[in-house]
Amino acid sequence: MNKRNSNAALSKILMAGVAFGALSGGAALAQSDEIIVTATKRPQTLQEVPIAVSVVSADTIEKSNVRDLIDIQTSVPSLRVTQLQNASQTNFVIRGFGNGANNPGIESSVGVFIDGVYRSRSAAAILDLPTLERVEILRGPQSTLFGKNVSAGAISITTKSPQFEWGGSVEATYGNFDQINFKGSLTGPISDTLAFRVSGSTNNRDGYYTNIVDGTDQNERDRWAVRGQLLWEPSDTMSFRLIGDYNKLDENCCGAIQVINGPATQLIGAPAPFGLGAPISPAGDPFARQVALDTDTFNMLEGKGVSLQADWDLGGVALTSITSYREQSDNTDTDVDFSGADLATNPQDRNYQTFTQELRLASVGDNRFDWMIGGFYFDESVAFQRDVIFGSEIRQFVDLQLAGFGTDLLTVEGASQVAQALTTGPGALFPEFLPMSGAAGALAFGSSFAPGTGVEGTYTLDDTSFSVFGQFDYDITDRLTISGGIAYLDDSKEATGISNLTDAFSNLNLSDFATTGGSFVAASVFGGSIPGAFGGPIAFDPSNPVPFLTAAGTWAFVDPVAFGAAQAAAVGTANFLLAGDPTLNPLLPLTGLGIVQFFDPQVNFPNGADPLDNGMLDDNKVTYTARLAYDVTDNLNAYFTYATGWKAGAFNLSSDSRAPDPVTGFGRTAAPEEVRLFELGFKASFDGGFINIALFDQEIEGFQSNVFNGTGFDLANAGKQSSRGFEVDSSYAPWDPLTLTFGITYLDPQYDSFTMAGCTPFDVVNCSMGEAFRDLSGTRVPGVHEISISTSATWTHDFSDTMSGFARVEYLHESDVPLIENIPASITRAVNLMNVSVGLETESGFEVIGWARNVTNDEYFLQGFPTVVQSGSVSAYTNAPRTYGITVRKSF
Repeated sequence: MNKRNSNAALSKILMAGVAFGALSGGAALAQSDEIIVTATKRPQTLQEVPIAVSVVSADTIEKSNVRDLIDIQTSVPSLRVTQLQNASQTNFVIRGFGNGANNPGIESSVGVFIDGVYRSRSAAAILDLPTLERVEILRGPQSTLFGKNVSAGAISITTKSPQFEWGGSVEATYGNFDQINFKGSLTGPISDTLAFRVSGSTNNRDGYYTNIVDGTDQNERDRWAVRGQLLWEPSDTMSFRLIGDYNKLDENCCGAIQVINGPATQLIGAPAPFGLGAPISPAGDPFARQVALDTDTFNMLEGKGVSLQADWDLGGVALTSITSYREQSDNTDTDVDFSGADLATNPQDRNYQTFTQELRLASVGDNRFDWMIGGFYFDESVAFQRDVIFGSEIRQFVDLQLAGFGTDLLTVEGASQVAQALTTGPGALFPEFLPMSGAAGALAFGSSFAPGTGVEGTYTLDDTSFSVFGQFDYDITDRLTISGGIAYLDDSKEATGISNLTDAFSNLNLSDFATTGGSFVAASVFGGSIPGAFGGPIAFDPSNPVPFLTAAGTWAFVDPVAFGAAQAAAVGTANFLLAGDPTLNPLLPLTGLGIVQFFDPQVNFPNGADPLDNGMLDDNKVTYTARLAYDVTDNLNAYFTYATGWKAGAFNLSSDSRAPDPVTGFGRTAAPEEVRLFELGFKASFDGGFINIALFDQEIEGFQSNVFNGTGFDLANAGKQSSRGFEVDSSYAPWDPLTLTFGITYLDPQYDSFTMAGCTPFDVVNCSMGEAFRDLSGTRVPGVHEISISTSATWTHDFSDTMSGFARVEYLHESDVPLIENIPASITRAVNLMNVSVGLETESGFEVIGWARNVTNDEYFLQGFPTVVQSGSVSAYTNAPRTYGITVRKSF
């Protein structure tokens, strides 16, 4: 069991971070008293709010050429945003906690809110950012006030509202990889009480991966968005803000390179007759970013929505209502084997319809006792089609692997026909026994892995949830405030799954095949002990063992010594001398390896025969927050927080989904996550800057782990996952032209208890052949950096009364860490990323910015995974290479 670092070591690192932060400064502006946040759903300054929150301003986003939330993480060391297989698989992580990207039945642990509206799907949150006012990153559980699926934290995006004075901006960007972006916004009055804002953007760029099969680009950008707002203020005490948005994405994305080319991948690349002779991604130089895809990998996404926020000052009390409705469709097709061979594709089609309603009633004014009560309602319908379709070369690929075990598909298909003849039909020797091929029947020659067959799955999910919450702040003295909050959350999900294996071979259970009916293969085919034509009556030869299946489902064969003529006459009822030897079956080593069978047996749900598999989850929880905040001086605040959080249960909506195991309890669902947080924080402001420090101990019970195993995803609850650490967030302007920022996050995450983690062929210590699970308790959580540092320096200068300029440099460091637990630990991720920009701005609002992101061309992996249907191989997604360009903007 790994031991945690000592408190003394942590204290030394913390003191070093504090000292450096005091000298150099976090991730926002120097004058923190001017930064307004709504982390408690009340407007407060960054220094007043007793919560660990980072703020990224619109000015920082413009100067750094940040295009979406993926780029935001450069400024916030506790945040990590990663786009994987496509735009729908974008994962948000805060303090090492977060999931939900790879399956529509699993929601994120980090909630994203845009203008107060919860965006339930990551794809709805990553497109080009609209005209921004600020982005707030709230760290730690936020379930009491934000409700659904914020057990790890929340990202709150606030856009600029319409103004009653004319204004706007237009901008154009050109960069390498033929990047061309346009963006514009216009706001103004329609009447004395009605104002509008319209904005739009386009984002186009060639891909930085090269497909070595046809020379085309992959990982391109091709997206656009429009957004319209109306602000109606009929009186000084009432306002209504109506927002409508539409966005579209149509991209070739996302390719994966090879880190390890195992034997199966090498078979694909080997020349005939030793292999398929197809192009494969070279593993020796992953950052050449060469992928091998025989079909286009595309991602088409369309999202649209409308929201209405109403605010009404009732005199001492404010009423807020936020209503929203959204639709999102997402269609993707992936060359899922990531090779130049025509093995398989993975088309997916997702459709979401989401309605939310929030009501809040809160005290206003300068009160000794402030309070807020409210409720949140969420209703979402999901329709999901997910297929895996075999290509024209999959049968040859399987035969090449079976050759290593002394057989081929024609032999196996013939063996199934022998088994069928022995047990069914006229002349069957053993009519009372089950055939090897079970319900699937005999396999016709050439039927296995036929092009166009595979697995077809149709899934639905209806999710209805609500929460009611209340919070208060009571000033015990002028300097000491006690706060408390409580919320009741209720979540009900109903799911259906209809999954059909259209490939006959995939319907066989290889485990049973090897230990029972596989004996027919061993004795009658490989041993040649039963003569006769396939499919017809088999002539019995008493001089050799005769295989058969017992009624109990085990295999046996007749001992030829004990088998006599009298017994032969009563072969159906005779008491045989039985002997079992599964090693006679050459297919036995294939079981559990995903070499020739890529899908689990499919069981549709709800399943009336299994009360545990009723397609329903109904969960509820009470969460609460308790906090003490103390103003030590006018410039130093301290707070202590104890908070709980909760995330509802999840469904695995895919062909990987398994019927519930009555022994382990694992199956197609995961139980809820429960979070507990202790946090001690300090916020200090001083002339020219601020420094904020948070020390925390955060624990998630039942963390929903969803890890790819090479043929599918293993959804399971990690018994307990915890993370202890600290954060420093600071800013300092030593003199007027220069602003320095510094942020550091130290994390020590571990699986306190995770006894049923999915097995992997790379873990030979804990996983022997055929084992499904292993114990990761006491190990460090992979993919979570121990140290993350974000720092920047911005120099501004007035060249004249009409012209000013700036120069800015940003640096992000993330310490080396293994990527994920199901690939070799030697495959790691370490980040040393630098961005630079310089700009000039005139008094008339004309601005020119030159920028470069990843200026040193740092190379690192975003994530890795076992290569699909290629046991022993590893694929990975890489970061973007150096990009640079120029942006021209005119504000008016």
